[in-house]
Amino acid sequence: MFTAFPDLHWTLHDTIAEGNRIMTFSTWTGTHRGDFMGIPATGRSVTVEAWTLDRYRDTQLAESRIIMDIAGMLTQLGVIPGPTTG
Repeated sequence: MFTAFPDLHWTLHDTIAEGNRIMTFSTWTGTHRGDFMGIPATGRSVTVEAWTLDRYRDTQLAESRIIMDIAGMLTQLGVIPGPTTG
């Protein structure tokens, strides 16, 4: 991620903790300066929403799942067309 978006910055908006799990809603921003998922650098900036669910065991991270708005990111990078208005 830091190779593709060297100025990567995460902003946490909401966190919920229950038992051994932590759920977080965040956004990350960055400028596309290197290959990412096979996409050559575009020089474009993106803002991407992400949701993570982390599970801990014995105070250590045991599992992490992330859902990101990949379609929104690809649209911002110009890889796929954005929605049209009619």
